[in-house]
Amino acid sequence: MIALLGGFSASVDGNEVPDRAWRLKKGRELVKLLALARGHRLHREQAMDVLWRELDPGAAANNLNQAVHVARRVLGSDAIEAREGLLVLSADVDVDRFEEAADVARRVDTVAAYRAALALYGGELLPENRYDDFAADRREDLAGTAVELARRLDRFGAAGGRLTLPADASSFVGRRHELAELRALLPRGRLLTLTGTGGAGKSRLALELARGVEDSFAVGAAIVELAAVSRPRLVIDAVAAALDVRALPDQPVFDALAGFLAPRELLLVLDNCEHVLAASAALVDSVLRAAPNVSLIVTSREPLRLSGEVVFRVPSLAIADPDNVPATADLVGYEAVSLFVERAAAVAPGFVLDEENALDIARICFRLDGLPLALELAAGRVGGLAPSAIAARLDDRFRLLRAGTSQAPTRQQTLAATLRWSHDLLEPDERVLFRRLAAFAGGFELGAAEAVCTGDELSLPEIADVLGRLVEKSLVSAEERGADRRYRLLETVRLYALEQLEEAGEARALSIRHAHWALALAGSTADTQALDREAANLRAALDTLAEADPIDSLRLCAALMPFWLRRIDLEEAQGRFEVALAAAPERTVLRAEALLAASAIGLRAGKTADGRARAEESLQVAVAIGDTRAEWRALQRLSDFAIVWDDGPAALRYLERALVIARSDGPPGAEPLGVYTRGVAHWLLGEPDRAEECLAESLELFRSLASGPVLIPSPINIEDLQWAGIPGVLGPRIVFEDTLQPLVEISGPAAVGQVLINQSGIARARGELSRARVLIDEAEAMFDDSAEDRALAAAVLVRRTYLELAESAHAQARTAIDRALEIRRELNDRRGIGMALVGLGLVDLSAGDLDGAGRSLEAASGLFRRAGDRWGLASALWRTADLELVRGRFDEAEAALDDARAVLGETRRVRWLAHTAFNRAEVAVARGDLELARARFAEARELYTASGDRGGLAAVDERGGALLHLR
Repeated sequence: MIALLGGFSASVDGNEVPDRAWRLKKGRELVKLLALARGHRLHREQAMDVLWRELDPGAAANNLNQAVHVARRVLGSDAIEAREGLLVLSADVDVDRFEEAADVARRVDTVAAYRAALALYGGELLPENRYDDFAADRREDLAGTAVELARRLDRFGAAGGRLTLPADASSFVGRRHELAELRALLPRGRLLTLTGTGGAGKSRLALELARGVEDSFAVGAAIVELAAVSRPRLVIDAVAAALDVRALPDQPVFDALAGFLAPRELLLVLDNCEHVLAASAALVDSVLRAAPNVSLIVTSREPLRLSGEVVFRVPSLAIADPDNVPATADLVGYEAVSLFVERAAAVAPGFVLDEENALDIARICFRLDGLPLALELAAGRVGGLAPSAIAARLDDRFRLLRAGTSQAPTRQQTLAATLRWSHDLLEPDERVLFRRLAAFAGGFELGAAEAVCTGDELSLPEIADVLGRLVEKSLVSAEERGADRRYRLLETVRLYALEQLEEAGEARALSIRHAHWALALAGSTADTQALDREAANLRAALDTLAEADPIDSLRLCAALMPFWLRRIDLEEAQGRFEVALAAAPERTVLRAEALLAASAIGLRAGKTADGRARAEESLQVAVAIGDTRAEWRALQRLSDFAIVWDDGPAALRYLERALVIARSDGPPGAEPLGVYTRGVAHWLLGEPDRAEECLAESLELFRSLASGPVLIPSPINIEDLQWAGIPGVLGPRIVFEDTLQPLVEISGPAAVGQVLINQSGIARARGELSRARVLIDEAEAMFDDSAEDRALAAAVLVRRTYLELAESAHAQARTAIDRALEIRRELNDRRGIGMALVGLGLVDLSAGDLDGAGRSLEAASGLFRRAGDRWGLASALWRTADLELVRGRFDEAEAALDDARAVLGETRRVRWLAHTAFNRAEVAVARGDLELARARFAEARELYTASGDRGGLAAVDERGGALLHLR
């Protein structure tokens, strides 16, 4: 039996196959593919194309054979048969059963048939494969079938002597997706429990669901409010009273209740069971046994844990990211916004969502986690406070949000009251862990909770059990991320827990313990992508250490430098370093290291004067404390700044000093790095032969280190090379090529790969395209599937893109840049994504897809502008100007280049200002303003002369002369 609905599982002879039996994940994925295929059969090539698209045919076939072997071993030797290039699965599949039952139900059109079919719908098809194309269409079709069957079932009912649900005092907003899913789930069993955080809207959702289906029950539906029931023994009495059932003298109440329910078909809603959970569970179990035609919807902050119970966790309402707010017209499509606006209009007639208040409303919805109760309370303040005032005061939300309607239950009249209701129901050990989890910001994993929260009143072995109970009680949310489970407290819940932590006198101790956990994590994690999910925790740790421990604050900043660079969180990084360096002024090895890390941030942000000053101070500290390796690192970094400032002679002077140390007392890799960087300086000086000699020498030196576990500062890239332009439309252009992995440490093999990539770039620039391709191929062959190698493989693909463009092979260029972009998105390499988008824009521009180019360049510009990355932004603006020039939109081209010139001002990079002036001259020529064009070509010539760029001078003379007859 193969189950796909509600998640994958398999059973053989009635015994469920454990997950560990699937030695290869792809074996399980192959079974899923075959189970969904028509007739459970697929051509081998189809399976390979879905599962191993990135591999060559031979490797894909080998992997397929292994997957088939694993599946046969798990399911039986005859489970998958190979015939004439086809793979055929022999198995009973739950999807088939459901679809067959649905066909029968449509044909016979009876209540029993519809219920029988819906009982076979186990939930969403393969939720673990939600983002895989192979299941998407079938998932939508099956969910649509379940909704259709539920609607058909709703047509049946009986009139007379019916129970009815009370009318709502206000409209019901949103939840269309949840209602559709719940209506499909309800026929699966007779007990559906809605759980969720206090204030999530469980009661309103349950009542709306019951209203939608009550006509399908012969006697209708009734609701029992248990919030006011203070003693467990009174639960039965409350149900009997709601149904108007009275016991005879000496007759037990339940016997009277059972006698009433047994012959009836009705839906019973039990609302707010969490404080009388055991009594509610006992009653529900007895009702299900005594009354076979009664179905129940239960709301509770934790499940009843009964056999056959279907549990649905009620999520928060959909919210918009306040850092990326959509257009106002689209914002109202978010359920949280719609609820807030509707409730605000009820207390302040005439209130509408508009351009002025849209951002504040989005912030309110985001900070209140989309919790309906919190949003309704906030909307209730609109009569006296503007949305901007409410948004600004949400740090004190428990005081602010306390003006709910007096008709609501007491526990829902303030936000604090609803959370206090949940907190008061916790066991002592649950309260301890709950408040300590407030130390985490943004989420955590079990190991982190064990490291931070263990201590008085709570031992390490207890953490997992207590955390599980908090998840069941809807105070902690859990989500699966691959093989890991991650937990978090909604921000509103976390703030309440933080109040409890402060009242217990543990806040400072827990925040320091949390900060030291974060420091250890940052210091031990080489793959910075793994830190992405801890970004909020890292910020909280930095805040704590800045106040409590300046030395560790500086240490954490230094450790996070690669993380900030990859994410281009440059403004945050600069601010953190400024505070940490000022608080720890002592001349130490740590300060020298931190100064150098801060200089890398300044270099990446284009704040080269500040960055160079940091590197110079790092050199002074290193000399003062006698640390020659720190001195070497500082000299190497200063050579990078000299290259950025187009000062080849200064770079060579720094490198000579660095090489002396490297050869006598430097770390492994120091000498080849110095030799390589010297080659970059010679390239800058217009000495390509000398540059190639240095790169070749460094390559041999790096190769000698490639087999050892050596980490080397990443070689600086030869970053701007010429693109031929578009004949007859655009002249030659300087293209800012990908910067690989700048300013971080890489392995020996990765360093070899980077040298090869740059050798290829030089060969391409010199017109040696065949040699460039050989070098690119050699570099590509070096990388495996590690995070570091995947990042470098993406860089190879970017270089291959420009090589293909040099040969006008637009299709091949597009394939390469698309793959590079895909890899970077998988790695969450924000800067790499931006650079690949610029490359994609150039490819589309060259191929004539101007709209596609515009979309890519707009996305890249936005990304770089938000991050404060001047280099990336200038490169995107150059290509945007080219696009507008091709479109004949000269004003827009001019504006993009003016923006680029302003962006580059602080970088002091004369060559880039010269490139910008050159491009502005071409815009003037296109306008027909030859006098302005002459002035701009002259400006470009002056700047190229100042930077010593012979190639730039030649381009001005050639292009300017061709356009203006100017020499």
